[in-house]
Order: sequence, then structure tokens, then C-alpha cells
Amino acid sequence: MGPLANAIGARETVLGDDAGMTLRALLDRLESRYGAEFGQRVFRTATPPRPLQMHTRIFVNGHAVDDSMLDTPLPSGGAVPGASEVLIYSMPGASGG
Repeated sequence: MGPLANAIGARETVLGDDAGMTLRALLDRLESRYGAEFGQRVFRTATPPRPLQMHTRIFVNGHAVDDSMLDTPLPSGGAVPGASEVLIYSMPGASGG
């Protein structure tokens, strides 16, 4: 499992539908559910505006998104009709010599 899966204890989670939910609201909801470690792995800071970590990659319905999309309502169009599929990857750089 990767860093985020380790933080939440699972590789996948399903949330109920909240029409008009933004990506930021979704990430905040996940942080509330899984704790500060999730937030630290996804966001650069704990205070607003909370940009994404440089190593965080998010895809919504197969399309890469960045900080500029955090406050945009999530579109439908995922594998389940009327739902969004959001994939969140944490890809921290390796260190060593």
C-alpha cells in the first residue's frame, strides 16, 4: 500500500453523494474521517488556502486536476452514474545516494 492507503488503512473508500461538493470539501471530509495524517500528506499547510503538496496528484473522472480546481464543484461522470471518481496519489520523492 502507498502512503495515503497507510494513512487511512485502506486502498479505496466510498463516500455518499453531496451534490455540488467541491474537491476541497471532499478532501476536508476525508481529513475529518481519517485524521491529520491524511491532511498532512495531501496539503502543504494546515491553514487556508491549503495548497496541495507538490507530490500530491489528483484525478477526477480520469482528468488530472491541480490547486486551481480545488474550489470547483465535482462533476458527475464516474463509473457509477451521477457520481465522481476521484483518485488521490501521494508520490513523495525518494531520498538516498
